[in-house]
Amino acid sequence: MTNTTLNGTPTNRLMTNATRPKTARRTSRWPKADKVMYWSATAAPWGLAILLLAVSMPHLSIGFMTICRCGPLAGWLLAVAIDSAQVVAKLQLTMAKERAITDSAKWTSAGIIAATSLMSMAPNVLAFLAGATDHTGTVLAWVAGIMLPSLILALSYTGSCFALAKPRRQPKAKGKGHK
Repeated sequence: MTNTTLNGTPTNRLMTNATRPKTARRTSRWPKADKVMYWSATAAPWGLAILLLAVSMPHLSIGFMTICRCGPLAGWLLAVAIDSAQVVAKLQLTMAKERAITDSAKWTSAGIIAATSLMSMAPNVLAFLAGATDHTGTVLAWVAGIMLPSLILALSYTGSCFALAKPRRQPKAKGKGHK
């Protein structure tokens, strides 16, 4: 019988539990379900807000071109500026909860949100009304024109809140009292 060795150590010797090297606990490459749910709750609202922005931008640019009699480039730049300002101001308000921000800065961000929401709603309604042919279409144009900027605002807010959320601390288990 040959005694083979590996780095000077016999390979045919039996290892006892005391001398056997401890193996590292295997960790999964996959994230845990709670992490997946957290990041989904964070990313999904922002993804939907971006999709709604993609729907809103053409309506805004058409609305601005109709109202201002400007060219396509100016209409698109106005649309991007209005919708982006709305999202950025909401992000500022969300961050203001975490930081020491003055009240005037918070009120300014709130004013930007209100103004850009109204400025976004009007051209959206105008663009949707262009395709309305009857009373139902007119009502739906008003609803869609108002709801689209509102949904963008709400989704960007919830995405920001989840992204900045701190995990809750688990309460310590109370031990049984001594009698």
